[in-house]
Amino acid sequence: MRRHAPLLLALLLAAAAFALALRHVPLRADIADFLPAAQGEEAAFLLRELREGAGTRLLLAGIEGAPEAELARLSRAMAERLRESGLFAVVANGPPQPTDAEAALLFARRYALSPATTPEAFTEPALRAALEAVLDGLRSSAEPLVRRFAFADPTGAFPALLRGWAQEHRIALHDGVWMAEGPRALLLMETRAGGMDPEAQARAAEAARAAFAAAAPSGEARLLLSGPGVFAAAAAEAIRADVRLVSILSASLVAAFLLWRYRSLMLLGAVALPVLLGALAGLLAVQAAFGHVHGAAFGFGMTMLGVAADYPVVVVAHRAPGESVGEAARRVWPTLRLAVATSVAGLTPMLASGFPGLAQLGLFAGAGLLAAALAARLLLPALLPAEPPALRPLPRGAMDAVAALAARRRLVPWLLGGVAAALLLAGAPRLERDIAALSPVPEALRELDGRLRAQAGAPDVRLVLSVRAPDAEGALVAAERAAAALTAAGAAAAFDHPARWLPSAATQRARLDTLPDAATLAARLEAARAGLPFRPGAFAPFLEDVAAARAAGPLTPDALEGAPLLAARLATLLRPENGGWRALLLPEGAQDPAALRAAAAPGLLVVDIKAETERILDAGIATALRWGGLGAGLVLALLLAGRGRAGLRLALVPGGALLLAFAALHLLGERVSVFHLTAALLLAGVGMDYALFMSRMTQEDAAEDARALGAVVTCMVTTLLTFGLLALCRTPVLHAMGLTVSLGVAAAFLLACALAPPRRGRA
Repeated sequence: MRRHAPLLLALLLAAAAFALALRHVPLRADIADFLPAAQGEEAAFLLRELREGAGTRLLLAGIEGAPEAELARLSRAMAERLRESGLFAVVANGPPQPTDAEAALLFARRYALSPATTPEAFTEPALRAALEAVLDGLRSSAEPLVRRFAFADPTGAFPALLRGWAQEHRIALHDGVWMAEGPRALLLMETRAGGMDPEAQARAAEAARAAFAAAAPSGEARLLLSGPGVFAAAAAEAIRADVRLVSILSASLVAAFLLWRYRSLMLLGAVALPVLLGALAGLLAVQAAFGHVHGAAFGFGMTMLGVAADYPVVVVAHRAPGESVGEAARRVWPTLRLAVATSVAGLTPMLASGFPGLAQLGLFAGAGLLAAALAARLLLPALLPAEPPALRPLPRGAMDAVAALAARRRLVPWLLGGVAAALLLAGAPRLERDIAALSPVPEALRELDGRLRAQAGAPDVRLVLSVRAPDAEGALVAAERAAAALTAAGAAAAFDHPARWLPSAATQRARLDTLPDAATLAARLEAARAGLPFRPGAFAPFLEDVAAARAAGPLTPDALEGAPLLAARLATLLRPENGGWRALLLPEGAQDPAALRAAAAPGLLVVDIKAETERILDAGIATALRWGGLGAGLVLALLLAGRGRAGLRLALVPGGALLLAFAALHLLGERVSVFHLTAALLLAGVGMDYALFMSRMTQEDAAEDARALGAVVTCMVTTLLTFGLLALCRTPVLHAMGLTVSLGVAAAFLLACALAPPRRGRA
């Protein structure tokens, strides 16, 4: 134990540091990090919405498993508690219910905001009809409500305003709360925190769960929750769960294999130390550069451990009898150094690709590989005994199998050429153009979100229109004009837009200008009251409010502090952006983007969400291919510099492995995404490692040939045990990477064996 104490201490310190770092590093799962920089105004708009749009702040909740009366009680109790939490700008579980203060503000501004404010509403016949309706209301069961409002608002401007808001909601009500089939009570919440704050979104989701628990649900009542905040937490947990499971299984299998090969726990620890240090270096490098680690980068970095294990394996496996670990490390270092350099060179272009996610992947893998290689070169010789136990030899016949493959090396170009021709005839690779298929969010949660949105009456937004203006008033005016023109042209049945909730100041002034002056209105009202049993002065509040409305002027967006419901609804459709203001218009009944574009005025942006998403994903793949090509060029340059013309033969191994891997993916029906292409960069580095170390076979020294082959076989098995399990994951990014690398590693190993120097003589 004293001999192995330094290695054991180093292992414990590395493991503790990695666990501590992992505990304090936030994981994210935003698919937008893997989308390219916007190439047009439509793409820029869509990417902004994906990252920080109003939809990223929404949470949907459903309560089911109990009678409707109990569900309604739970809904009301939850809503009250969530409103008091201060975490939400809006908590809605039924038709909009403004607070007393907001109702007072809206009531005072009703003539500027209500579409019922027309010149005809203040004529003597219209006022007579309005007063008769008030009289009928006083004789009905609605008498308390009529007595409260009607004497100040006989024309019904305020009820008309509220009815216009309530028309948006088409959900059935039970006891005043939304109730869908099931039965299922529905709540909609909008967080105050932005969608890019995962910790705040997680707190909001937890507050919803705590509010449900505090409501004392009875029986089988249960809470269903969905939304971007829930998605982010679920995606991160899904990635953690997959990586945790795969790490345990692969670590167990790799450890068992290495124990069989090495017959020594000490040598197993020697392999584990560079792996841990590589993972720690990658994690800290990404955290320092980006402030967080994407779940895909974490998963990619953990799978990188199967490659990082190659470096200590190479050092130990190449040790000749009687040779110390330090001497073996110095002897293989030139080849190992070139292998690391080519792997990192292939990953380096990802840092400059413009994809935050790809940059994280490249930085994690590059930093990890460098740290693992340096640990194998510098630390292991100092921590291991001068002569560690010998390795178990490969099974008999392994060298003969390599010789048999090498004897058919002339068939390799024909094989690769045939596969390339078959791929060309089969057409271009099938690309993944559905952004939902790339999301790490579990499919069950996506399906739940779809059901809740459908029951909540949320529209299936395929088309979004947008207009910019220097100020909020200009954006409101532009939205009003665009909605009116497009509706008149028949491009859509109707539009939801910000001016529907807060008309422009120009529209409000036009409405206020229709209000009669005090003397005229008083005369008309007195004439309308003739013969009706109202005492004189009964409608004095009406006259006072009309005069006050004329004097108050329009209500503007910056004066909505007392109207949180209106402000929150307006914020989803009108917001400041880059020194100006943007208004959104959501069409109803519009299916033809071309017709909308044809009818749209200049300056009105029409975004087809599905088509634009597909273009963004296609552009992302094209960009990844370009940067991958640049990485391949750097690798080839390093090979030519290090090995001369022989480097061209070595490059055939990773190139051929990539070709065979993507041919296999095509046969398996896989759609190629940016994750497959990212894995291809790592695969190219692994294939190059195999080619370089198989090239160390001396053609004459059978013992050295056996050590070279043994190192490559060990590396290949450990990589397959890591990435092969990843291929079984349900998280798309991990599945894509695991499957691509597993197929490619097998192909690279066979090609490296086939292209190894021909064997001379008998071992």
